[in-house]
Amino acid sequence: MGDPLAARPDEIALRRDLAAGRFRLGVATGRWRLESIAFPHAVASVIAADGIAYGLRFECSDYPRTAVTASPWDVERDQPLAPAMWPKGTSRIPLAFNPQWKNGTCLYLPCDRVSIQGHDPWRTKHPHLLWEPSKGICKYLAIVHELLNSGEYGGRRAVAA
Repeated sequence: MGDPLAARPDEIALRRDLAAGRFRLGVATGRWRLESIAFPHAVASVIAADGIAYGLRFECSDYPRTAVTASPWDVERDQPLAPAMWPKGTSRIPLAFNPQWKNGTCLYLPCDRVSIQGHDPWRTKHPHLLWEPSKGICKYLAIVHELLNSGEYGGRRAVAA
C-alpha cells in the first residue's frame, strides 16, 4: 500500500508550475497571485484594471494533461463568489463571467475543461484560447487577466458590502 501522504503526479505538476518562472512573472507584475492549495483545488486571484482581485477556485485533477476548470471564488469567505460580486462589462465579459452558465460553477471560456464540452467549433474558431498543457494554469490566468484589463471590463456588478 502506498504512502497516503505522497503527492499525486498531477499535484506535483501543478506545484511545479506554480513555482516556475511563468507563474512567478505574473505575480511579480501584479497580474495574479496564489491564495491557497488544497489539492485538487487551487485558489488564485487575478487583478483587474481597477485593482479588484477576483478569486478563482481551480479544480486541477489530471493536471496539466487535462484542462482545469475554475469558478469565481470569495477568497475571504472560502466559498463561491456571489453573482452580484462578479465582473461586469460588455462583449466578452458577460459571456465569460455568466453566473447562469452551469450555475456559476465555471467560466465560459474555451480553456475551461467544463465549458469546452459541446463546443467543438471553439477548437477552430478560438484556437488561441484553448488549454495548452505546456502553459498550464498560467494560460487560463492570462486569458482572465486580459479580459479583466480590457476596455470591455466595467468593474464589479455590485459594490462590496
